[in-house]
Amino acid sequence: MQLITGSCGGERCINMAVTLREIIKQVQHLEMKLVAGETGLDHEVSWTHMVDSDTISAFLQGQELTFTTGLGLNENLTLLRLVKEVWRNKASGIVINTGPYISEIGQDVIDFANEKGFPVFEVPWRVRMAEIMRIICFAITKEQQNAIEVATALNNAFLCPSQEELYVSALMRKGYFTDSAYTVVNVCVLEDNDRVTGTRLEQILSKLSSHIRCNYNGILCCAQDKQILLVLCDYSDEACRKTTERIFQILCRMVCQKEQIFVSVSKQISGIRQIYKSYQFAEKMSDLLCVCQVPGEQSTDGGKIIFYKDLGIYRVLLTLTDKEAIKEYLADTVAPLYEYDEMNHSDLVRVLQCYLANDCSVKSASQELIVHRNTINYKIGKAAEILGKNLSDFDVRFQLRLGFLLYQMNEM
Repeated sequence: MQLITGSCGGERCINMAVTLREIIKQVQHLEMKLVAGETGLDHEVSWTHMVDSDTISAFLQGQELTFTTGLGLNENLTLLRLVKEVWRNKASGIVINTGPYISEIGQDVIDFANEKGFPVFEVPWRVRMAEIMRIICFAITKEQQNAIEVATALNNAFLCPSQEELYVSALMRKGYFTDSAYTVVNVCVLEDNDRVTGTRLEQILSKLSSHIRCNYNGILCCAQDKQILLVLCDYSDEACRKTTERIFQILCRMVCQKEQIFVSVSKQISGIRQIYKSYQFAEKMSDLLCVCQVPGEQSTDGGKIIFYKDLGIYRVLLTLTDKEAIKEYLADTVAPLYEYDEMNHSDLVRVLQCYLANDCSVKSASQELIVHRNTINYKIGKAAEILGKNLSDFDVRFQLRLGFLLYQMNEM
């Protein structure tokens, strides 16, 4: 399922689709046989379209499953040319009705379809293609209706938890019980440090939804303006980790070179009525993951993934809501150093963070930052002077490390 929504009650539908692989299951009793282009079975289908001429093929918008009887074929318009035309117009596949106009599907068509990964199906003349089209269109419409209902209910559960009438019964009708265990996964896509939205996010969501439908059970998928949300139902911790790691790998292969995937797997909660808590924590985790390096995160060239259980001290820090108290703590710890760096274009924050992260080893810090040890000593001394702190005191070092973590969170 897929739905883009901004706020409670403000949903906006996008085009729904099912894959050819799913469609085959719906019409397998009607002698629709795949003859070429098997690698394209995961193409999405948004609707059907009858195409018996190259003129009509020009009206395709993309993602249609096309049908032809061959009625319009002639010396100038061969079956191969027609297949090439619908492929160029981004159709998902073609169903060829063999009979009086097309006696058989030629090897040239089969070779082209296999080369391009363009599914070609054969249906004998005795089978009514109108019935196949009816079944497929009904399946697409049904999937669209189901997706909208579930995605709307989920978004209401996330954003309007006190209004139980908006989501509890709707999710229960779909087989999601009030006492099941739920884990919310937040997926955001960044390009040049900005979150990807709009059409591009819809494209990724559409591909991800199809992959999940074909490969997993008990996973719901919906979206809001700047993020994709997955909900895993009754997955154990181990199964949740393995599943989301696989999905993360798939997502990394879906995105462009300039894009990065950030996946945040929240804590598991019990009951539909509490699912908003997992959603809210997943959002906080996502904000954190997008702005700083988090202990426990797994990084690849395509992005990062973090699990609630690997957050360490952030599990506590992310629950803090008193912004004034945090602001006061920062003023008493690391804020003066950030202010000094900004005014003097220096890097004392970076040096002190590295020094503390390396257990106060000047040698290790100098190796990591690739600077002379004397430079590290000078800058650490300068930082201690500005802060008015004794860095040999364990409690002071802990307070400063905590201050750096809170400062990063405060920037989210």
